[in-house]
Amino acid sequence: MYHDGTEELKARHECTDVPCCLVFLASLVGLGYLYGYGMSHGNLGRLYHGIDYQGRICGLDTPEGVPGKPYLFWCMNSAMAGPSLSLNLKDPICVASCPGAEEAGGLYEPVTECKQVSASQQINSYKTMVVMHRYCYPDTGAMKGAADALQSGLANQKTERFLEQASSVPSAWPVLLLTFFLAVLLGYVYLAALRHCTVVLIWLVMAFSVIGSAVLGVYLWANAGNLSKHLPEGMVPPEGYGEDEENVTKVLAVVCWAIGAIAVCIACCCHSSISAAVDCIEAACEAMYEMPSLLLAPIFKAVTQAVVFAFLLYGFFALLSTAKVSAPQDGRLVDALSGQVQGVARHLQMTPEQKAAAVAYLFVALWVECWLHALYQFIIAYAMAEYHLSTEDHEGYREVGGGCCALYDGFQVGLTMHAGSLAMGSALEALLWVLQILVSIAEAANKEQGNNPCVDCLMRCLQCCLACCESIVQFLNKNAYVDMAIKSHNYCTSAREAIRVITTLPVAMAVLNGATVVFTLFGCLFTSISCAAFTFFLTTSPTFSAPDAVFYVDEPVAVAITAGVIGAIVSMCFMTVFDMSTDSLLYFYGLDWIEGRRGHDSNAPDNIKELVHGRR
Repeated sequence: MYHDGTEELKARHECTDVPCCLVFLASLVGLGYLYGYGMSHGNLGRLYHGIDYQGRICGLDTPEGVPGKPYLFWCMNSAMAGPSLSLNLKDPICVASCPGAEEAGGLYEPVTECKQVSASQQINSYKTMVVMHRYCYPDTGAMKGAADALQSGLANQKTERFLEQASSVPSAWPVLLLTFFLAVLLGYVYLAALRHCTVVLIWLVMAFSVIGSAVLGVYLWANAGNLSKHLPEGMVPPEGYGEDEENVTKVLAVVCWAIGAIAVCIACCCHSSISAAVDCIEAACEAMYEMPSLLLAPIFKAVTQAVVFAFLLYGFFALLSTAKVSAPQDGRLVDALSGQVQGVARHLQMTPEQKAAAVAYLFVALWVECWLHALYQFIIAYAMAEYHLSTEDHEGYREVGGGCCALYDGFQVGLTMHAGSLAMGSALEALLWVLQILVSIAEAANKEQGNNPCVDCLMRCLQCCLACCESIVQFLNKNAYVDMAIKSHNYCTSAREAIRVITTLPVAMAVLNGATVVFTLFGCLFTSISCAAFTFFLTTSPTFSAPDAVFYVDEPVAVAITAGVIGAIVSMCFMTVFDMSTDSLLYFYGLDWIEGRRGHDSNAPDNIKELVHGRR
């Protein structure tokens, strides 16, 4: 019988791709070994603590460290303090505490360690403040000249400055935690809007795209040749941009107008298709609300993904910290750093074995993340399979037997029956991710070594090919997991069946996927921008901006960007639910079509049938 119900659906599932599951489990064991090795032999302080003039790391209780002295201090070049204070930026030292207690005569307690890097027998210190819990930074009020000199030197070191900005993110953890809850709230608000105001949202997005593109194009054209003068302080335009700024800006303006024109053409020529896709999205949202447990899926996914990501990222940095760390004062780097601040930059000396271990850890870590995402997609697809196989009552509602437990049913079946199949699909995605990262590293190395044009072109082509392959694999995997949820096929069979269904309903799938992509991008942008603005507003308040604050944030922009990323990730958890729901319902009708069940013989929602019959 076709409408076999929840129990019959669960009964048809059996274990698939067991060998791949065993390989995945073995990889997890290897990941655990590397994680333990990094924790026992590494020290994260090597990656961000200051380094003194002898190459020793401040505060580390190791042979290459200076125990009991966690702060980095730059001595004065002269015993005379005042507005003309000059710092020795090339020979920093490690100190137990940052000087700040003023003595008689307006002087500060001398730092005896400065005698090691100065010919003077008596070196007076200056007023400092602790920054990032590890640097003695000149007080910006009393020693503005010295502070500006130090800041200027740090700004020249782009990589190190980026790391310093990123290192201030943990200080803002209370705000980032609030940002997470805000992103969850906005996710539910957006799903509710999709359920009740889908038509308004889609045309609002289209109007925003047209008007925004037109206005941006006018602004670019009107300011052609002068944009670089209006950039924020510290922001540098791309290399070579200033040589032909006016033409480049006008080309960008024309591109914006072209995007707006394309949006108008789509709105006019595909009006009926858009309306049909909107109806399908409303049907999918209605199905989600008839299974309450599905509304909890985004929270579980966001929390799980955040915890696992933080755990794996910590282990990766712990593994990197097992490498030998030194200040880049030797060899080819000495000239490059001669005019910059010493003590912040560092060089990791990794052996071939350590490099191989880092790549292996990265691959398995990405494999785990991709596998969790694949399991999440399977859970949503399984819940929609229960919905598809259920019958409607006299009021048009589905009698979903596992409606309250759909989330648990999908998790149980996916984990116990199809873990190996999900691992096989996610391994392909992880491999493509790692290859893209390695190509990016090779491209950066090529630029450092003279930027060979042929190599640069080859790297860019490889990046493009890998990105295309990744998109294809992700789309195929998504549909394969839907087939797996209702048919219990292994990965290869599911992928083959997915290709057959896609080729059966190509136009309907293209229209529906185009609509879901629009809603997904709009939802992610809405949540990401809201979270970034909320975080920037809070981190610029005295609670976070005061240098002596407990939660001092050195760079609010870096924290705001982090909050935007958090908002986008949480939003994607919500968007995946509705994206998988719409794709699953259409895919199930594609299976019905292939098997000869059409019209009243299929249990698909009427909106799905109208989309297929109207656009096939």
